[in-house]
Amino acid sequence: MTEKLVDINGTTVSITGEGRPVVLVHGVFMDRRMWFPQVEVLSRDYTVCCMDMLGHGYAPDPDGELTLSDFVEQLHEVIQHFGSDKPVLGGFSMGGLVAQAYAIKNHSHLSGLMLMNTVYDRSESEVAVVTQRYADMTAGGIESIVQSANQRWFTDGDRRTMPDKIDEILAWMRSGPFSAKHKAYPVFAYGDKEITGKLGSISCPALIMTGSDDLGSTPLMAEKMASSIPEATLHVLAGQRHMMSVLNSDAVSELILEFLNRL
Repeated sequence: MTEKLVDINGTTVSITGEGRPVVLVHGVFMDRRMWFPQVEVLSRDYTVCCMDMLGHGYAPDPDGELTLSDFVEQLHEVIQHFGSDKPVLGGFSMGGLVAQAYAIKNHSHLSGLMLMNTVYDRSESEVAVVTQRYADMTAGGIESIVQSANQRWFTDGDRRTMPDKIDEILAWMRSGPFSAKHKAYPVFAYGDKEITGKLGSISCPALIMTGSDDLGSTPLMAEKMASSIPEATLHVLAGQRHMMSVLNSDAVSELILEFLNRL
């Protein structure tokens, strides 16, 4: 891969390949590195742009509290970089939440939308779980959320067969200031209430996927998103958990590529 780093109003993005642009947004406590398996495949035919969200990677950490609108505005600046060439927008987990919020208002600026292992319309019990997780990480620091993710995101089989990849993912979580990522977490925890019931306005084709065993971005959430967006395709990958885009990257990249080639 030949990667070009570009600064867009303080946001560092990597741009690889040529063709229709595909903009990818990572999840909370991650950064743009999580997309490298997809970049390797997609950049053969597309221009793949991976951005760092506010407080993550090389992106700025603005003063004060963050809102979902702050992340949407950051994404809008990145998409404007491509001018009239409408990109396909993809988001993972919190990045998928940001992508939903962007697409609700700006779907006419997109060629397509991809929502991967993301959240929508959490139940009261699911809100209680993320609220407790936020309290635990506030008290326990980075290792609290790392250990929680380690239990939720990976199976015992994953740990036996892919320990190096798991160590790499957990290292991404630990990298950079904890305070900046911690500040973004409430947006991930509660932001889905801002977009619930509004996806019906999205006019561009959408690809929605998650793992059958993803405990936080559940198949039911994916089904709700797919039934709300008029032109949506849903894939639930059997036996997969949250980090399937890294641990099962071949299958995920193949589904993405099929979607892109259909547009």
